[in-house]
Amino acid sequence: MNLRRGILLLVILGIFSTLFAEEGMSVRSVTLVTKVFPDVERVFAVVIEYPVEIDGQKLSPNQFVVRAKSGDTYSPRTITKVYANNTGEVSFSVFRNRGKYVILELDPWDPNAGTFIYGSPNVRAKLDYIVSQLVPILDVDGKEVEPFVSKQTGERHLIIDDFLAFTFKDAEKNIEIAYRLFVPKDVDANKKYPLVVFLHGGGERGTDNYIQLASNRGAVVWAEPRHQQVHPCFVLAPQCPPNSFWSLDTIRVVVNLIKKLKKEYNIDEKRIYVTGLFMGGAGTWTAIMEFPELFAAAIPICGGGDVNKVERIKDIPIWVFHAEDDPVVPVASSRILVKKLAEIGGKVRYTEYEKGFVLRYLKQLGWRTDNPGLEDWVPHSSWQPTYDNQEVIEWLFSQSK
Repeated sequence: MNLRRGILLLVILGIFSTLFAEEGMSVRSVTLVTKVFPDVERVFAVVIEYPVEIDGQKLSPNQFVVRAKSGDTYSPRTITKVYANNTGEVSFSVFRNRGKYVILELDPWDPNAGTFIYGSPNVRAKLDYIVSQLVPILDVDGKEVEPFVSKQTGERHLIIDDFLAFTFKDAEKNIEIAYRLFVPKDVDANKKYPLVVFLHGGGERGTDNYIQLASNRGAVVWAEPRHQQVHPCFVLAPQCPPNSFWSLDTIRVVVNLIKKLKKEYNIDEKRIYVTGLFMGGAGTWTAIMEFPELFAAAIPICGGGDVNKVERIKDIPIWVFHAEDDPVVPVASSRILVKKLAEIGGKVRYTEYEKGFVLRYLKQLGWRTDNPGLEDWVPHSSWQPTYDNQEVIEWLFSQSK
């Protein structure tokens, strides 16, 4: 019965949409806005552009409906706030609550808010949203703006859209990789800036050159305005080719790419950092063990490496993270490396999240799922609290060769 009601509602709204379009009363665009949260990219707002300025003080969430397609059905998103402005940004001002853009803020922790389909590898879903204005609303002159129904006309991806997209063909190894590069704003030609290299996990291998930024905050966190304002830096996020991993060969390709970028941009050779998680955590260990002269510091997360090569990285500042109850990569993979480094006087720091910590952390943020089985996998995601930790950010940028 609920399915029938939903279909009937969509049909009725579709008829209304057609009628109003014939009268020339339609919106100009409906844009989904995404942001990378600690666990994954999520749709957290919709921006509707009208041909007239809307009185935001007369708006309320119950005037709109936002539905996201999941499988064969559309299910509702929770609208938490509605307002208007003339910038189209997801930013509310009580003093300027009017404009041609109406912003619908959504609960980012809705079960259908994510943009990923998890698998091997993970893929980004093709987003399919229906946005409806159910009743007339008022413009700033008090005139009614008629209802509409529309699918999204575009997407905007906060921070991700600030990364440039390239591919790099390594002549030495005959390997091509896609990569994203963030270039800090207002670069001073007379200054040099740090470079942060992020190595993604196993689920993000491919050639789409997007998913390595959207799967977690490992790359985008360094490019966020609040961090760029204090620590302007370049950010490199290569994407490991399909059916490959961060082996010595692919890490060598990344190193050759870094060398290329050093020639093209004013990168500070004394402040090149590397961090990664899961497969990228292991890749981080490989990178510093095989090319210790290149990196000023490293943050490997839930990874592992060759304990026989720790002597090579004795002088590199390393902050290691792992969860005690990681169900994918045994915590012993980090413990053994940390122990050996400590024994030889290495510059190692270790944070091990106690059993249950990562799950509690996510739930405190608002994470929820209708699939209880997913909770069993959460402890693997020790990168989520790590990249949210301001002390970690400050520690990395304080390191220099």
